[in-house]
Amino acid sequence: MDIKNSGYYDCLRPEMMDFIPSGCKKTIEFGCSNGNFSKDIKKHFNTESWGVDINPEASKKAAQVLDKVITGDANIALEQLPENYFDLVICNDFLEHIIDPTSFLKNIKPYVTDSAILVCSLPNVRYWKNLKELIFDKDWRYRELGILDSTHLRFFTKKSMLRMIHESGLKIKLIKGINPTKSFRFFIPNILTLGIHNDMKYLQFAIQASFAA
Repeated sequence: MDIKNSGYYDCLRPEMMDFIPSGCKKTIEFGCSNGNFSKDIKKHFNTESWGVDINPEASKKAAQVLDKVITGDANIALEQLPENYFDLVICNDFLEHIIDPTSFLKNIKPYVTDSAILVCSLPNVRYWKNLKELIFDKDWRYRELGILDSTHLRFFTKKSMLRMIHESGLKIKLIKGINPTKSFRFFIPNILTLGIHNDMKYLQFAIQASFAA
């Protein structure tokens, strides 16, 4: 699916819409916030869309646009889900906020269909600005937003993302860097090193994976 010709530019995160399988019917988004991303999926794919968020105020807003919203810790929320029900699980910028994302993905499996797909985005700790601050500024400073968000419990490189998905028992269908830097301060050294650090260009990686064994 080509988002350039799909009308998705009115969506909250158009770069992630290209990873949504067109045949999805019943979706659940963990860390749904106010529900805008799943609302866009409902609009474009005519799905039944659920959400889960720990923030009561965000959940209240999401409940106005989604079919069902569960407020609370995601691991506990699993107990409230119907089994063998969802064909799409969305975890955009969510897995880095929980203690054990590998176990979480394993624990979702009773609630998804045999053909279910995981779509998620994860921040890239090897993003060049982050490494610049670590190596040259000798600092690792947490912030309210971004890769070093103060609420992040896990940090990922592209390689460790792939390992987590594999150890969760899922199969990678696609992984792609998103939100690349446009800074020449990155591109010049990257060219000089023959592109071996090209993964550092991306703020995040988007993943599509299958739950099928």
